[in-house]
Amino acid sequence: MLTAKVMAKVKRRPLSLAAAVALPALTTFALLALAPAAQARPADRGVLGSDLAGAGRVSIAITSMNPQFAGPDATVTVAGTISNGTGQTEAGLDVQLYSSPTGFSSRDGMDSFLSQGVDSDLEAAGSPFLLSTSVKPGATARWSASFGVNAVGMSEFGVYPVLAQLQLVDDIAGGVLTSAQTLLPFWPGQRAAGLLAPLNISWLWPLVDQPHQQVCPALTNNNLAASLNPGGRLSALVTAGVSHPDADLTWFIDPALLSDAATMTSPYHVSGTSTCTRATKEPASKAAAGWLAEVKTATSSQPTVIAAYANVDMTALVHQGLNPDLASAYSTGDAVTRSILGRAVSPTIAWPPGGTADLSLLTGLATTENIGTVVLNSSEMPPADTAVYEPDDAVTSITTGAGTSMNVLLADDTLTGVLAGGDTSSGSTEFAVEQRFLAETAMIAAEAPDSARSVVVAPPENWSPSQALASDLLNETVAAPWLKPTALSSLPTAHDTERAVRRQPPPASQESPGELSPSYLRTLKSLGIELSTYKSMLSGAKPSYLQSLDEALSATESAAWRGGGAAQGQALAGKLQEYLHNAENKVSIITSAEVPMAGASGQIPISIQNGLLRQAIEVRVDASAENTRGRTSQLTIGRSAGKLVQVPPGEAVTVRLPVSSAPQGPTVIRLSLSSADGTPLPFTRTQITVESTRYGRAILFLIGAAIGVLVLTSVYRGVRRRLHDDGQVVYEEADPPGSVVTGTSARNPTEAPDDLADARRWADDA
Repeated sequence: MLTAKVMAKVKRRPLSLAAAVALPALTTFALLALAPAAQARPADRGVLGSDLAGAGRVSIAITSMNPQFAGPDATVTVAGTISNGTGQTEAGLDVQLYSSPTGFSSRDGMDSFLSQGVDSDLEAAGSPFLLSTSVKPGATARWSASFGVNAVGMSEFGVYPVLAQLQLVDDIAGGVLTSAQTLLPFWPGQRAAGLLAPLNISWLWPLVDQPHQQVCPALTNNNLAASLNPGGRLSALVTAGVSHPDADLTWFIDPALLSDAATMTSPYHVSGTSTCTRATKEPASKAAAGWLAEVKTATSSQPTVIAAYANVDMTALVHQGLNPDLASAYSTGDAVTRSILGRAVSPTIAWPPGGTADLSLLTGLATTENIGTVVLNSSEMPPADTAVYEPDDAVTSITTGAGTSMNVLLADDTLTGVLAGGDTSSGSTEFAVEQRFLAETAMIAAEAPDSARSVVVAPPENWSPSQALASDLLNETVAAPWLKPTALSSLPTAHDTERAVRRQPPPASQESPGELSPSYLRTLKSLGIELSTYKSMLSGAKPSYLQSLDEALSATESAAWRGGGAAQGQALAGKLQEYLHNAENKVSIITSAEVPMAGASGQIPISIQNGLLRQAIEVRVDASAENTRGRTSQLTIGRSAGKLVQVPPGEAVTVRLPVSSAPQGPTVIRLSLSSADGTPLPFTRTQITVESTRYGRAILFLIGAAIGVLVLTSVYRGVRRRLHDDGQVVYEEADPPGSVVTGTSARNPTEAPDDLADARRWADDA
């Protein structure tokens, strides 16, 4: 059992902090040099430092401090652990606390203390904690020590250093093995603190994840299930947020996450191919339904900011001229939010991915999306004169490229970094984050107590704290007397004495760290054009299907694919492209490669095949003839060729293409389809060759000539017969007896052979 003993006879001298924090490094260096000798000594004890040699080292950690901010007359108890990472048993150790009656004068000084780079005098605080038992290799021992703030001399509002030093008790030189540091805010009371007003604090509480929706109904994977289950990342955030309504959180929600969770509330599928087959079926998720219900409850009464769908990389989109895609992501997000939350959430506040933006993006948000307020990292707009101290403040404004004014809320980038360190759930890490959060906010308030200011807290979008850490941070937000929880949307109109501080404006155009690459976005630009073309030919498609196509494209543009997520984004884009290619290949023109035409005009049958099983299409046939110069006549295509044709799912419709004045010989006609709005469908291009023989006209001439000859012959015969009959009477009366007139010849005169021959030659020429 470990006990604390008062070491009255052990004198403690003021400790230079630079020496205190440097000693662990020096000790480690010396021990590495002495390692061979140390391994030869007994395992239970040795000379200074010999017991630290070997595979590891002895370390000390602070895991709690009670209270976490002190008031007058308070006794502060600090506790932690000692871990033996060496291969030898450690004994004769104690822990001494050190502090100072003088608080930090700035956040920079506080940060220097934590990073072990400041020279400040510390004095022993309270009695040391003596480990009465040894610590075996690989074992961990707990320690606890206390001190009174009055004894140390703390009296002013601010933040004070606290250091826990692990020492060898019997070492005459007072050898320090290692140390750990933390920060202690001190609050002397409202009047003694001298604050003009508590610091307005606004939280952005992010519910953002990688998009799991794709063009097929199945989710890309089932990773979201673990995050929504109790104890998961998203579950912890929602549970902590819902249980602290007095923290005045502003929820920042990606509509794609709402859509994914809503999909999981019923039996759903994951994975699958680009043709929407071979997906794995999953049962309905009770956790997803419960999580979604909590989100609906929270957002019904608390401020909510809706991201563009899939939290698209808006800076990258604007830089590559894809502003319409950003507008589409916002409209898609609005539609999804209304359908799931049951109400519209107008996007009046924007939080660009990573908290970075240039003037081109801000101008686009103001003019296109009517965004009036944007949240950026504080490092994006530092004070214009860095040589002059300016107290930290979150509220400022800019003039956009369109000449409009936009509110800018600057999220404290130091706090963002502190919260990012809380993604692990170890006790020491959680305590460090909680204590640093308290200290940073106290220091912001104490730097300029005679001002009214605000601070915005924006964790990383993929923040993954434990539920305990998230709850503790919100408890601190509510309980700290120097803080006043405030809704984010009210900050631009809140009383603020420092909003007029001149700041460096955002650059006109600047790449954000890790933004999606130009080459990747060029691929997405082509993909977007292909998707628009596909949508243009659909007729009577359900709005839900059209929305799913927009969601699939926005998902490929998500900021989640920055950096290490690039491969996942490319895979998602590849699946969407394959889906479109498969769909496009099912729409085609069916006709013969060569079409014979006997006459000079006619109608060419063309079939439009719609192989889409669920979508009707509405298209028109576009045809153009490649005529050759010098021909006596050119093939022309009738106007009726461009009429709209609706083709039901899975069917084919035949249309007739009227052509006329076809010259003798082949003529190529190029065919394709276009949508109702005139968008060409390049995947339907084909051609046919019209082979005109003009035999039809020649045959008509021959038939006409033959009929004409027949008529003429009949008339001629009739006339000859009449003349013959009349002539015979005259001859009989006039001719003298003995004339030679053969009756046969007179009644049936022989036809002139040359008359018929001439008529046939005329018909042949035609």
